[in-house]
Parts: sequence; C-alpha cells; structure tokens
Amino acid sequence: MRLGGPAMIRRHWLLIALLALGAALRGVVLAAYHPALIFPDSVRYLQYAHNFAHGHWTADNQRQSGYSILITPALFHNELWLIPLAQQLAGLATAFLVYVILIRLGARRWLAALATLPVLFDPLQLILEQYVLTDVWTVLLLAGALAILVWRPDGATWRAAAVAGLLLGLAVTFRDQELVMIVPAAGYLIITRLSVRTVAALIACFAIPVAGYLGWFYASHGKWNFTTFGGAFAYGRVADFADCTGLTLPAYEKPLCPAQPPAERVADFYTWNPASPLWTFAPPPGKSRESVAEDFSLRILRHQPLAYAEAAGRDFLYGFSPVRGAGPEHYPSTYLQFHTHIKPDTQADASLAEIGIGPPASRPGPAAFLQGYGRWFYFPGPLLAAGLLTGLAGCLVPAARRRSPACALFTASAIVVLIPPALFATFDWRYQLPQLTLVPVAAALGVLALSARRTSTAGTAPQDRPASAESGLPAPPAR
Repeated sequence: MRLGGPAMIRRHWLLIALLALGAALRGVVLAAYHPALIFPDSVRYLQYAHNFAHGHWTADNQRQSGYSILITPALFHNELWLIPLAQQLAGLATAFLVYVILIRLGARRWLAALATLPVLFDPLQLILEQYVLTDVWTVLLLAGALAILVWRPDGATWRAAAVAGLLLGLAVTFRDQELVMIVPAAGYLIITRLSVRTVAALIACFAIPVAGYLGWFYASHGKWNFTTFGGAFAYGRVADFADCTGLTLPAYEKPLCPAQPPAERVADFYTWNPASPLWTFAPPPGKSRESVAEDFSLRILRHQPLAYAEAAGRDFLYGFSPVRGAGPEHYPSTYLQFHTHIKPDTQADASLAEIGIGPPASRPGPAAFLQGYGRWFYFPGPLLAAGLLTGLAGCLVPAARRRSPACALFTASAIVVLIPPALFATFDWRYQLPQLTLVPVAAALGVLALSARRTSTAGTAPQDRPASAESGLPAPPAR
C-alpha cells in the first residue's frame, strides 16, 4: 500500500487533520514574530554559527556548539527566519513520530492521535520552536533514538542500536545534560535480553559524537570537557541554599558565601550578574575563578547534602505544578509566554548587530491572538503527572511489565531526562519540553499494558496484533 494512498489517508485522517491544524498555528507564530525570537543563549549560538560560516571553528566554552553547527547554513546570508521554520517542521515531525511509534506498538488510532496533542498545540512547544535555542532539536533526537529502539516488537537489532546510540550522542553535542539518556536506552536493551553486541553497538556509537566533541573542545580550549563554565553553573545551583555557618573555608572562598537570606536569593543573579560574588571576588594566584567556584560548590554540597537533595527534589516536582510560574529559584518565565510586543534587549541587539543581524519584531495582530491562546490553553502539570503515573503503572504491574518493555523505556526516559536539570541548573520551563513528547507516549503505552493485562485471559492482547492489521504499516520481518 502506498504511504499517501486514499486508504492510508482515510485510515489516519485524524492525525492528518491535527497536523494541518498544528501547521496552521505555527504559521501564525511565524507571522507574529520575525525573523525569530532571541534569548541571551541565542546570541552565543548565532555568534558561533556566524564564526563557523566564516571558517572559524573554535568550540564555544559556555554552551555546546552542536546546535550552532546545525544552524550555520542560515547564517551564510543571515536568513534567520529559516531557523524557526526548520524547528516548526521538527516539531511536526516529532508529533508524527509519536503517532507512528504508538501505532507500531499496537495503539488505537484515536489514542495515538491524542498523544500528539501536547507536541502539536502546547504554547511551550510553539514558542520554543520560534526561539534560536536547542530544545526542539534535542527532543527530536531523543524521540528518534527511542523510536528506533522499540520499532521491532522482537527487539532492536545491533544496527538499530548503533543508529539510536549515534542520535543520543548527537543530542549531547547540543546539550550535555542528555548524557544521562544512555542509561534508559542501555537498560531497555538489557531487560529485553538482547545480545552483548547490541548493547556494545549502542554505547560505542553513542561515544563517537561525544568523544569527537570532547576532542574538538580540547583542541579549542585545552580541556577535556563540554564547557569551561561548570564551576559557574554549580555556584548558581548551590547559591540558592548555601549556608556557610560552621563551614571551614579558605579565606579566598569566603566572599562566595551569599549574604542575602535564602528567600531573597535569585540563582540567576549569582551565576551571571556582574555584581554577583562569583564575578567580584579575587581568586588567589595559581587558581582560576572557575576552579575556586567549583571547589566552593563541592564544599557546600558536602556540608548541606539534605538541602541540596531538597532543592533538586523541589525543582523536579515543580515541573508538574498546575501553573507555569517562575519556579523555586524565581527564574523569570515571561520569555516563554506570547506577548504582543518584544521587549528590547540592548545588549543582545548590539551583539547581533555586529554580525549583521537585526533585532526581532512582532506583529500585534497575530501576536495578540497567540497571547490569548497561551493564556488559556496548555497542558497543566498534574495532567502530565497523571500520564507519567499511568506509564509507571503499566511498567510495575507484573503481567504488563513482561509485555511492554517499551512502556518502561519511555517512562524511565521521561523521569531520567528531568534529573540533570534538577541537579545542576536553575529551574526553567525549557527543560520540561521533553515531557510533552515522552509522557504522552509513556501514558499511552501504560494504557496498552494495563488493558493487555485485563484482556490476557480473554484472547489476544492489543500489543500482539500485527502492526499492519490496525495501522496499515508493514509488519516487521522475522529475525
């Protein structure tokens, strides 16, 4: 059967309609903000993409440069609008991937279509597609890798594992926090009792882009690392709760102790503001500012492990709150909301002007529509939490767990992907974006697993049907 044939269109008309609505909504976003939305991180991505376009291949020392490499073609002629357009297509592709995964694993078409709604219509997804930021591509790489692993009901081949590992490794070159995703991927291969060669192929191919990037960074900065700002980021994390009372510190570290009461501290200030102790203290001879900040942060973690665990747990749970507020560290979330006018950023505008890029502009008509849309329509945290619990239930029920390792993979991934931001970063709704893709898949697979358990004594479970019977997709070949 041809993929675009009339029978295929009739069978999947609901997905096609949702994709069309999602594409139309993205057209409104593209019209509302031109050529793209800019965040402080965006400036560095664009500066390094500009450098790459002109043959200067030095890795960024603050952010991973994989994304800058990706957007380099748009910088040859400063066609910035191509970046959000490509990211909107990536968002639609992610939704399509969600649908295909679930159909492949035996879900009903209406359930698979329902799982695409967060990716297609949540304002967080829509606005991040318009920003020059890594998030949308990172999610697509992660979802693609997981889809490849679960594609064959009888288990991934070593070649599939190799491709999945490569995609996960590429995601790390966009954002190093994705290193953790090799854990659920390898765990899935282990619980499905695949060969050592399959697990080895996953890990080896994961290591190729990661090791390649580390080597490039070493050639650029003389360190085997992803950034030279690890100490600064760690200091911003611990400054939120640090209490130096009773802690023995070297004299040169004492200025790093926050003076404000914890309730008045803003982590972003301690990381980036020129008036922060991080940037005003004088490191001693022979030590860098970065190494001193890292040493201080480790002392605080050893001194206050419970406070650190509480802060990380608070950040993790806040991602499932009913409203999308500023978070435990009071990090401003207004940049992730639609507005009728773009607030000028003099510093960012000046930096972009140096590489020939003008400031972004908004069109009040479509922007006003999006502002109202974003105010009233989004997927609240408790709904995502319920979906995650459904996935967990599908994994933990003994009969279901044996039938749906894919459920375990997506559920574990939805949890694991949130751990590094909670441990190492200030809470930011950007880091919750993977939940709009992973949680609906986990929830749908949980429903399938639980329903299979209920019907296992009555006949063939939904997962046991050939993929082609319901979806029109070809059944996997015998191994």
